[in-house]
Amino acid sequence: MREGSAAVTTALQWLGLWVVATALLGFVGMLNSLGWVLAALSAVAVAVSAWRALLAWLDHRRDLRRDALYRATGQAAVDAMTGIEFEQYVAAVLRGHGYAVEITRATGDFGVDLIATRDDIRTAVQCKRQSRVVNGSAVQQVVAGAAVHDCTATMVVSNHRYTRAAQQLADVHGCVLVDRTRLARMSRAQPMNRSR
Repeated sequence: MREGSAAVTTALQWLGLWVVATALLGFVGMLNSLGWVLAALSAVAVAVSAWRALLAWLDHRRDLRRDALYRATGQAAVDAMTGIEFEQYVAAVLRGHGYAVEITRATGDFGVDLIATRDDIRTAVQCKRQSRVVNGSAVQQVVAGAAVHDCTATMVVSNHRYTRAAQQLADVHGCVLVDRTRLARMSRAQPMNRSR
């Protein structure tokens, strides 16, 4: 989400620059005719910048609404999601908790589905949407993949519970396990203010 607000900020900065340039060129244009040509070109650039700022703002608003809809999804709907939809759902929940989230490519991700960054800490996240208890291999995969993605923390998120072996392995590696109950609680929490 942070990328969307950065795009809006950048577009608005360019818009402001072009407004100032147009005003300056308009003033200079009073002195000679070449200034009027430059002012007209600058006015076109202002219109283009304003259009891009509007599009960036609309994209940002759409992303916020989509994340809110994902977070409001009930557990039955989560259980019916595909793996990709579950990853997007988890990304929305994490963004609601102040993380900047990057979705890794589907193949060759080394067991890391998302990279969630908050307070300069990169967390490798593996998403496990399945109908049975999650075993220790999920923890092994995300711990191994974290180094490949330059992450210092790890997390496994599932719509189910974890085996005792998975919990013990997570304790040894400092991996955060988010089970069905915790995920539901996180999805219902009020989104953090991400205007940092």
